[in-house]
Amino acid sequence: MKNCLKKILYVSIAVPALMAGTFACGGAGRLPRGTLIQGVNVGGLLPAQAVQVVREAIRADLRPRSLNISAPCGDYCFRYPEISFRDDLNSVVGGIKRAGEYGCAVQYYLNGFNDVVSGICDAQFRQAQPPYAQFNGGEGEAFEYFEGVSGAVADEGALRQDILASLSSRTFGGEFEPVAVNVKKVPAEISMEQVRENTARLSAFTTYFDCENSPRVSNIRLAGDKISGTVIEPGESFSFNGTVGPRTVKNGFKNAKVIENGRFVCGIGGGVCQVSTTLYNAALLAGLKVTEYHPHSLAVSYVKPSRDAMVSGEYCDLKFCNTTDCPVYIRVLTGLYYTRCEIYGKSDGVEYSLESVLLGEENGGVQSECYMLASSDRGTSRTLLRRDRYKPAAAEVPPEQ
Repeated sequence: MKNCLKKILYVSIAVPALMAGTFACGGAGRLPRGTLIQGVNVGGLLPAQAVQVVREAIRADLRPRSLNISAPCGDYCFRYPEISFRDDLNSVVGGIKRAGEYGCAVQYYLNGFNDVVSGICDAQFRQAQPPYAQFNGGEGEAFEYFEGVSGAVADEGALRQDILASLSSRTFGGEFEPVAVNVKKVPAEISMEQVRENTARLSAFTTYFDCENSPRVSNIRLAGDKISGTVIEPGESFSFNGTVGPRTVKNGFKNAKVIENGRFVCGIGGGVCQVSTTLYNAALLAGLKVTEYHPHSLAVSYVKPSRDAMVSGEYCDLKFCNTTDCPVYIRVLTGLYYTRCEIYGKSDGVEYSLESVLLGEENGGVQSECYMLASSDRGTSRTLLRRDRYKPAAAEVPPEQ
């Protein structure tokens, strides 16, 4: 009887104890009661259930949060599911043996991270627009100047680092640190000062004519208009004949006096040699390299001896080349009684002048030389450019070609 009572007593004590143990452990395979992960009570849940519950809590915490990126060309806001996360919950849950508070590693990431960063940076990009000058071959100012615009480029490397830092530093319950795009100004490759330096006036030379000789004046004006506005790129050459074209009635030229074999005779295009001579002097004073010129057979009145440049047909041309690294601009302006040639470009720092020297006169003929004087910080040089012999003029020679 006593033995039976002992067995009953043992069973009555052991069963509650077993039940209490089962309740504390949460049951077979379940997490212990009182287990918290990321502050979420998962006690009594199966591991898979616990993972789902905590992940949903993480999502619930993430949904109202946003990663804000500010940029000059617009602001950007990213939320869940654009922002998502990775975790180590399976590992954490699998290692839980007793009740307690546990944390898990949550790693936030931005979906399409590379494309997002590239897209933001592309939106900030602005190509630099350099300042420039617009050449005017007619009356008024020779150039109109236009200001440039700085370019812009986003610091893509810094943006990547800042976004990653904001994602990695955010904790459960906290906000994402805002990110600002660092946009750098990109100056144009050339400044307005350089543009003006590259379009400085290098020379100007003027000759005068009889305004009452209308056919000749018309030819001078026509030839000047065909030349004015010409731009010679670096390394290129200028040809008077190639620019003005044949002096024919069809091309608008008129009959006027020309020099031919030591005499003044009527010919189509008379007067264009005054334009070529004016341009020749302006080219020399600008420091350009003259590669072809021809003297008249007779001395002319509108320029000193050895400073003329005759053009005729296809065989006698005026040519010079641009040996600088910037364009050269030519403008020819014809007034009531003058024609003036102006040449613009980048100065080589040398000031040029011309000296005509009369060697002597014999039987009405003239012998002369022309020297180039070049002055700079290194001093002044004097170089012989040419030596000429002009024939005596016939008795009926008029005052000008």
